[in-house]
Amino acid sequence: MNGSNGTVEELSDDELDLFLAKVEAKRNAEPSQAQKDGGAPLEQAIVMMVAGVLGMFASLELLLAEKELLQNPTANLSCDINPLIGCGKFLTSEFNTLFFGISNSIFGLAFFGGITALGMVLATKGRFGVWLWRALDVAVVLAAAWLVWFQHTAFFVERALCPYCLVTWFVTIPLIVQVLARSAQAGHFPVPDAARRFLVHGRWWIVAAVYAVVVVMAVVIFWDTWKIVL
Repeated sequence: MNGSNGTVEELSDDELDLFLAKVEAKRNAEPSQAQKDGGAPLEQAIVMMVAGVLGMFASLELLLAEKELLQNPTANLSCDINPLIGCGKFLTSEFNTLFFGISNSIFGLAFFGGITALGMVLATKGRFGVWLWRALDVAVVLAAAWLVWFQHTAFFVERALCPYCLVTWFVTIPLIVQVLARSAQAGHFPVPDAARRFLVHGRWWIVAAVYAVVVVMAVVIFWDTWKIVL
């Protein structure tokens, strides 16, 4: 729109070709120049920072609750809400120190702290080498395996839900999907074009679907218990 006479200016052939190329690149989920250089969209940086901060908060609260139990094994923890929802059962379980006798909360604090730092770098238009992106991809794949293991333990072994663990579930799911989708888009690991488009364009639908599965499992598996505690 011309500001002086109000007429619409037509795009030149070169401008039209450039516009169509950008539309096609977006449709095909091709990476931006910033992604090719090791950066990431602001959306990913925000997801990483929010997930990192909330994950650190949940891990720290679990660590403080564990400290309280060590000082007083009969303490009534604030996170123990009812027979179904509580963290005490998990903190006294053998699964709480799965590796080297170190509390899972410490591993969580370190992981989410690293995610927060990386997100802050990306938010300020920082760039990572391909090796770091691939290391991050491996880290979130391991986080996905850890998450599934925790969920199995909660649903089928401990038969309970830890509130702070639920926070980590809530933030880790979009973190995993976002990192893998954007890494696939940037070409940090090879995937077919169709898979790349599916991951990038459907990333939030994937997150919603996983959330729905977890909620349905929690409702179905604990159906009899819900009727008692609610």
